[in-house]
Amino acid sequence: MKSTWLGAAAILAAATLVGAQQQQQQTPNTRAGFPCGARLDPSYFRVAEGSGGHLLLLAPEEIGDSTALLTAYGDHPQTIFRLAGSMTPGLHEFNVPIDSTVESALFSISVQCLQTADVVRPSGAPAIGDDVTDLSNFRAQHMVIVRRPEPGMWNIRVAGSGISGVVVQARTAIGISQPEFAPAPATTFGTIPSAGVQNTVRVRLSGRTSGLHASLVSDQFMSLAELPLSPGENEGTYLSQVTPGAEAFRLVVTGNDETGAVFQRMSAPLITPMR
Repeated sequence: MKSTWLGAAAILAAATLVGAQQQQQQTPNTRAGFPCGARLDPSYFRVAEGSGGHLLLLAPEEIGDSTALLTAYGDHPQTIFRLAGSMTPGLHEFNVPIDSTVESALFSISVQCLQTADVVRPSGAPAIGDDVTDLSNFRAQHMVIVRRPEPGMWNIRVAGSGISGVVVQARTAIGISQPEFAPAPATTFGTIPSAGVQNTVRVRLSGRTSGLHASLVSDQFMSLAELPLSPGENEGTYLSQVTPGAEAFRLVVTGNDETGAVFQRMSAPLITPMR
């Protein structure tokens, strides 16, 4: 990942991205101005990703209007999809499963040189209407909130370049805890795994679900490892084994809700194993 950040208005909001598809078109990005023409401090990016917070690319004059963004993140504590990195110029598409338990879905798109950002319903229709709140009066940030979204595969279409983040969060009955790790032979769990040794992974899941599957993915949602789950001692607790490398990751759990619709939840912080 290439980080070329250097001094932007970044706000970290404490907060709790199956298969991302990217389609690239070789079209030049001619947008200039802040933050597109600025060098942004990479430390903002690292702190936001590592903490599971959010980095908002706001110009100084936009900070006063950011309350609605921060409030919305807090109202949608479960992460369904999260991807961050350096976006190449062109059109990128991300498919995101929304299940029947989602009461409200938040689609957040931050791109340093943002050109277009659209959220599309499973039917192919744009996310507009009485059930939608559209917060698009920012240069590099676009947020769409959909109340009682229909279950199915939603699509995010983004054109732009530079440092970027695409996040989907929800208010929902299905949720996962932050994963915990106990490197062998230890039995005490902590938040950071040990690199290069086998770790027991523990995660708690709420809600009525079936067909569970877990995996580790990179910051750009590339698959790193599969995690077969087995029930833990307590109801809703699941265990697995993994030997992580040095690369940072997030944990993703997928399955079906009680109606059979596909659900996806993931841990928000980007976890870096300890050497």
